[in-house]
Amino acid sequence: MNYDAIVVGARIGGATTALLLAQRGYSVLLLDQSHFPSSTLSTHLFFTDTMDVFERIGVLDRVLAVDAPRLKRLRFPYVDAPFAERNGRDFALCIRRETLDAILVEAAAAEPRIDLRTGVRVTGLIWDGERASGVRVRAIGSQDESEIAGRFLIGADGRNSLVAREVGASAYFEVPALFAWYYGYYAGVPLDVPPSAMAARLAGYPAVGADYAALFVFPTDAGLTLVGFGVQHDAFHRFRDGYREHFREGISLVEPVAARLGDAPLDGPIVGTGDLPNFLRTPAGPGWALVGDAGSHKDPHTVQGMGDAARSAVLLVDALDACWRGESDEATVLERYHVARDSDILPLYDFTTSRLEAAFDPEEWKEYGRLTWEHDELARARVAAMAHAIPPGTVYSVESVRAVLDGRIPEID
Repeated sequence: MNYDAIVVGARIGGATTALLLAQRGYSVLLLDQSHFPSSTLSTHLFFTDTMDVFERIGVLDRVLAVDAPRLKRLRFPYVDAPFAERNGRDFALCIRRETLDAILVEAAAAEPRIDLRTGVRVTGLIWDGERASGVRVRAIGSQDESEIAGRFLIGADGRNSLVAREVGASAYFEVPALFAWYYGYYAGVPLDVPPSAMAARLAGYPAVGADYAALFVFPTDAGLTLVGFGVQHDAFHRFRDGYREHFREGISLVEPVAARLGDAPLDGPIVGTGDLPNFLRTPAGPGWALVGDAGSHKDPHTVQGMGDAARSAVLLVDALDACWRGESDEATVLERYHVARDSDILPLYDFTTSRLEAAFDPEEWKEYGRLTWEHDELARARVAAMAHAIPPGTVYSVESVRAVLDGRIPEID
């Protein structure tokens, strides 16, 4: 069978893309090397923009039925404000990936236009001249390889994307890794009031020679709380040597968090990585495109990854549908996708990687932070922008920060 689209990766970016394409009548082969339910290293906090996409693909009721607390406030080192309401929802959710991804994969499996195959590894691409035209695959544990043809190939296979590598997608706006992050789940941690997503910044962590570190506390499903500890990247190797002790000791340095965790037991292992590069990649070319982390990745401390994946899926499917219905040629719609994807992602990419901060004098940026704490309207706007309840560029851009410094405080309609 020659599919309209072959999607490599069946987690949030890939499953969402497949379901959106199927809704529009296209046939999709959806591949993943994992079997589900299965976990993956993830901060897994998401906002109302992601819920809007889940509603479009018909899984929101199942997502909202998961026993994860509805987090009403964002308490970060640079802002503290409630989430803005969007489409009747004014909260964030943090749901473990084995729970959330299983919902998405089950929805894909139930869709007649999607051929879902798990436990399958893509080993390479097939080409028609310079155009990607399919994939080579083999089942996990097998040496037998086969080729599958498709009209269009979509890489949703993460920051170390094989698809991106095979098509030669170039990276730009690259910023070296900022943090190494380690994660653990704790059982029975009390919620704060109102339930919130909370993070803190440490001026230093002398035990591993770090000048800065950070941590977060996100209540999740199954009565668990996800706790992350991040240390500046050049201290990663020192932290990794004895990471369990360093993780616990680092948390103990933030008294409110240590007091809240108390004697709560760890549920499962502590896991982590220092492989967290910051980049945008060229997201499309002849016969191929990238969504989610395959096309853009940044440090998780601003928790944008899941929303980026869902929104990029929407943008790509809109572009492909316009092409396949004959409204425009492929090169035009893929360039349109490239521009739209970058416009969507860049404001918070620049904030996350400090490219935005670098555009200002240090005293100006310090003043921007002071004004955030002084003006509730600015704090609410910054949180709304992080949740994409308002366009992020209306807050996180050189022009908008300059406007705030000139006394023009944004308001949320």
